[in-house]
Amino acid sequence: MNILPKTPVSILQEMMVKKSITPNYELIHNGGGTHQNTFTYQVSCDGLTATGTGRCKKDAKHEAAKAMLEAIAKHISLPQLPASPSESPVRTPLPIIVPAPPKSPANVPFRNTIGELQDLCSTNNLDDPVYEEISDVGPPHARVFTVQCLVSTFVEKGIATTKKQAKHQAAQKMIDRIIAVVSDEGSDHMKDRNTKKEQMASEIAIARYPELTVNHEVMKSKVNWGLKVLNFHKRLKESFNEENLKIFQDKLEVLSNLVNKYNNNNNEELYSNLKQELESTLISSNIQFYYTSFASAHIGYIIGMQLSTAPDISEIGSGKSAIEAEVNAIKKIIDALQFFVN
Repeated sequence: MNILPKTPVSILQEMMVKKSITPNYELIHNGGGTHQNTFTYQVSCDGLTATGTGRCKKDAKHEAAKAMLEAIAKHISLPQLPASPSESPVRTPLPIIVPAPPKSPANVPFRNTIGELQDLCSTNNLDDPVYEEISDVGPPHARVFTVQCLVSTFVEKGIATTKKQAKHQAAQKMIDRIIAVVSDEGSDHMKDRNTKKEQMASEIAIARYPELTVNHEVMKSKVNWGLKVLNFHKRLKESFNEENLKIFQDKLEVLSNLVNKYNNNNNEELYSNLKQELESTLISSNIQFYYTSFASAHIGYIIGMQLSTAPDISEIGSGKSAIEAEVNAIKKIIDALQFFVN
């Protein structure tokens, strides 16, 4: 049989019964009628008084009894009473102090600090920001949200009346913190690493697309970049001289014929010849190629093929077998190459 622990009210009642005294409880504050109701009880017995406050009358009465037990112990010089055997069952917590969110001036334009922080992290080789809502307090009509932003080992919090505002505020604080750290002298190694990385990328771009580079000192008029982008598909054809272009076009025609022969005969030797001829053609033209394959329960086999041309060419072939899927991918690759060089 489980014995329920005694509450402060029952303990005080038993103590006073031994003295033939009945504790007198009086409701001295009734906070009903607002969204933050509070009640206060005053208890009197044995010449002492004490008060207690709670979100309901029962909680307030228990708190008053607890305060009275402490007052009695102090009055008769007893050691401080330990915690009550059973805390009063608080049905509704007391109103908490809601943090006041900072207000932005009306004349300040909106900033997408979330996007700014994402860009800042990418620029400085940091992990992407992680946002987490850690607090949601206040009455329904006046909620206040706290959102935490985590980048690496840095943590910042934003407080606002909407989740979006709190997230932006946390991002703003994180931006200020990262900028302060990155602009420090101790972060010079990160700047050097980024500078070297940018220089290497620029050198690769200049070597691969020399015609797209601009000599700003010589050029006196604006470049029509729209035309350069429009003619980008011609880059592959322009990478060959006239003689090599003709050889490459002839090889593509041979490959196209091999594909048609294989589709008519499904001969393993033809498949082997097709693959060897394709790899030989691409390697001799300094074109790198990559295969990706996976099986699907609904489709069968899927093969992806990508060429490091300018522009890059990516095609996918499917089939009931891996060979059939690969041949279909090769056919699409050949068709694409013929489109770009003819």
